[in-house]
Amino acid sequence: MPKTKHNPDAGKLIDEYISRAEPFARPICNKLRELIFKAEPEMIEDWKWGPNYQKNGMVCGYGAFRQHVNFHFFNGALLKDAKKILTEGSSNMKSRGIKFRSADDIDDKVIISYIKEAVKLNETGIKVEKRELEMPAVLQKILNKNKEAREIFNKLPYTHKKEYILWIEEAKKEETRERRLGRITEMLLAGKKEP
Repeated sequence: MPKTKHNPDAGKLIDEYISRAEPFARPICNKLRELIFKAEPEMIEDWKWGPNYQKNGMVCGYGAFRQHVNFHFFNGALLKDAKKILTEGSSNMKSRGIKFRSADDIDDKVIISYIKEAVKLNETGIKVEKRELEMPAVLQKILNKNKEAREIFNKLPYTHKKEYILWIEEAKKEETRERRLGRITEMLLAGKKEP
């Protein structure tokens, strides 16, 4: 039975999460979970925003979506990425990952080596430097239109500001980005700390 940290029910939550995932995603999640403990038997399994795994800090996690499973490393920007398989994060991200559409796409040896490297990075204590947030011009324009929303945004902690910025930056379609921009003022005024 995997060790848990913050949530004693993490294993059960993860089992349920995987069982409710799309049928194609279940074997991917199960295989990743198995490889994580194969790479590091002392890994701590936890539930925070979904399945995540820790050893001297956050190491990795995964999320099942409609057409892929994203396996991400919390300090992925520091990984060597010898096989050039990690996605590029935005300018405000330190996490990087790999998208899988089938369990057959997973190269066990490569994934285990990346997990081991991520654990070693945590052991050294090296962290990705907190970058200055790069405010998208479109978001700044929206905030400039409403003084109260701008002041609320400016008082948010770094991580909550980052969540709003990433929410805008990660919109794949223009109409999605515009819809999100249209909701931000309302969300801030309603006291939502993150989207």
